[in-house]
Amino acid sequence: MRKYFPIIISFLLLLVSIVFWDKIRLPYNESNLIIGEYYFKKFNPQNDSLRFILFIIPSVLVYLISYLKINKLTYKFDKNHEDYFLNNTKEKNEKNSLNNYFFFFIILITIEFCTIDFQSFLTIDTFHDSVFLTPPLNYLSNKVFFRSTLYDYGFVGNNLGLVFNYFFGFYTLGAINFVKLVLIFLVKFSLILISKKLTNYLNYDIFFKKLFFILFTFILLSLPSYYDFTSYFSPRSALYLFFIFLLGSALCDQRFKELKFFIIGSFSLLSLLWWFDIGFYTNFLLIILGIYLFVHSEKKNFFFLLLGFFSVWLLFLLITPTDEIKAFFYNLKFIIFTTDYLIGIEYLKPFSNNSGRWTKALFIIYISCIVLINFNFSKKINLNYNLKIFLNLIFISGILVFKSALTRSDAYHLKYSSGLYTLVFIFIILYFIFSYLEKNKSFTGFFNQSKNELQINFIFISFMILSVFFFSGIINKKNNIVFTQKFYNIINIKTNIAALIKTDDIDLLKEKDLSAFKKYKDLSNNDRCLQYFSDDNFFPFFLKKPSCTKFYLSNQIVNSFSEEEFISEFKKSMPNIILYESPTKLLLNYDNLPNAMIFVRNNYEFYENFNGYIFYKKIEN
Repeated sequence: MRKYFPIIISFLLLLVSIVFWDKIRLPYNESNLIIGEYYFKKFNPQNDSLRFILFIIPSVLVYLISYLKINKLTYKFDKNHEDYFLNNTKEKNEKNSLNNYFFFFIILITIEFCTIDFQSFLTIDTFHDSVFLTPPLNYLSNKVFFRSTLYDYGFVGNNLGLVFNYFFGFYTLGAINFVKLVLIFLVKFSLILISKKLTNYLNYDIFFKKLFFILFTFILLSLPSYYDFTSYFSPRSALYLFFIFLLGSALCDQRFKELKFFIIGSFSLLSLLWWFDIGFYTNFLLIILGIYLFVHSEKKNFFFLLLGFFSVWLLFLLITPTDEIKAFFYNLKFIIFTTDYLIGIEYLKPFSNNSGRWTKALFIIYISCIVLINFNFSKKINLNYNLKIFLNLIFISGILVFKSALTRSDAYHLKYSSGLYTLVFIFIILYFIFSYLEKNKSFTGFFNQSKNELQINFIFISFMILSVFFFSGIINKKNNIVFTQKFYNIINIKTNIAALIKTDDIDLLKEKDLSAFKKYKDLSNNDRCLQYFSDDNFFPFFLKKPSCTKFYLSNQIVNSFSEEEFISEFKKSMPNIILYESPTKLLLNYDNLPNAMIFVRNNYEFYENFNGYIFYKKIEN
């Protein structure tokens, strides 16, 4: 009974946190004027983060303390102790044994990429896709980046079309979708790298390592999907996964260590330019890394980390115009201080109505925490210290990404923020299965009878069967194209990609949107830019005219924060016609920009209502 005490007391604390879930509330900021769900509920944006912390930390901390107290065969916290939990342990390691299978997987995902039905991506979401369409147009029209657009995703995130334009001289929605598909391919490539690294650190013999690597990698490759960009890993995850792999390699391997830490330091800026949320998570990891290096007295590595950090920021400040630097930091400030209030959705209480997915996410994280404590401190398990470091790193990285689900707690954000902690959870399950099989004398004895030939054949057959399952959609369910169609797609890949990239975007518009586009085109014929107060944000790209201000999304115009700057910019560019209102109602709330709307009504008057698209015309003085 005594050995179960840690988990019992931990679980009881977990239940207490659920009982008091609704009572955990920070005071609401009454001075906030940004209207959204949090405004009407008088809900502090940090409540969900605090609830998550109180759900996980007390129960896990109590488990850790009681586990170390009760169990004798455990490693220590003291880094100077010979039994420090991150000291090296005895291992069976054949590092090159997985190389052939690694290259097989690279070939596998390359073939999978060729089977994509590229023409299925010839669709448009006139709200969400506009965030990739308008920012590149603003730059090409104004030749400035942060002064022409207030990015909501990030410099690269909003400018995927500009990346394509740089190489080919044009961009379309199809081209942007193609770039996203390439990023998902890079996500899968990074997952193979991570899987290989983790497997190599396992203390299994070569037969079990190969089996583990094959099964683990196939499961990981089924998590991201070309047909669902929100499935565990989104396109933005590509850089984050590579950063995690690079960081894990720097911490665990001796080769090129100084160079790796220099490059890792440079990710402070690179990640912020990539996608803002990825940048925030990356920089938080860098802070944790700095503390880790300092505590472990790794002065040389700490120096190169800082050198990379300061070098890239200094270069950015030297080569970037002052006005662009100011606009960049204004953009960061806007994202940090307004995002929660603008788009925040409260996280569902565990075991409340329709909270199954939300509850499952919390319990997977909790279970993973408990098992990782055992992995780190139990001498009975006795994992290689590099494996501990890498698993801990991946899990911490996943918890940081989970902040996205705690900010806007809808199914979309919950799903795409779940990839990394799910990876750890899958590893844990497979580890226990394989550890059981390795100790099972009947299982191992069967293969040891004719060791080499039987093992090789078993591994080869397993790989081939799983490959068929992968391509047929049995373990890659979101890739639900008919098997025979995939062969056709491979044969016609060049034609299919060309069709995706070169299709005229006008052909993608629905009849309602197309008629509105034609009307707006006629009315704004003499205007050099477009101003609209609408969630129909697709007009600038299709009319080939930039937005009149950097606030290309109307919901970015926020009372007490960005409203004055919007009015100041708008005064310089006032077009003859504006779109005052449209049928699409998603994020824009006119109560968030009262002064801007007063300014508009003082300078514009009603002109025409075209099927719910209300146009205003500038008042002539």
